Amino acid sequence: MRTVSIAVATALAASACLLAVPTAASAAPACGNNALAVTATAEQGATGHANFVLLFRNKTPQPCTLFGYPGLDALDASGQVIKHAHRTLTGFTGGSTQGLQTILVRPGHFASADVEWMNFNPSTSRSCRFSHAVAATPANTSHTVQLARSVSVCRLQVHPTVAGKTGNS
Repeated sequence: MRTVSIAVATALAASACLLAVPTAASAAPACGNNALAVTATAEQGATGHANFVLLFRNKTPQPCTLFGYPGLDALDASGQVIKHAHRTLTGFTGGSTQGLQTILVRPGHFASADVEWMNFNPSTSRSCRFSHAVAATPANTSHTVQLARSVSVCRLQVHPTVAGKTGNS
């Protein structure tokens, strides 16, 4: 009986240790304002839709994490916001089929988010106003970068941060 009790106690202690071991993503700190280089792919489009992918490269020697949606604003020629992108899980050109996830970004590696819009107003078939640039802010940071990308204000969307360079998961 004593041997069984010791075996059960040992098994319970071992399982408690396994539960207490953090995952790589939870052990790494949030990326913060100085960890990421923010760039974007070229715009592309078809069938009235267009998109580009925001790229977040970890430029530090330590892994860090991102969670949620980046901020994205369409800017006019004077740098004023003309439209905030609507946050959606998925859209015509990409997004996250797995919902919001904590993304581990290893040194030199990338996380990304898809940005998409319509080139015309679908309810009126009229053309839409386009921005002069965009302001992008990685999730959970206040580090905003202005990028020379022109987007339409019609159905402007940004999708969650995902691992890799595609903006899709």
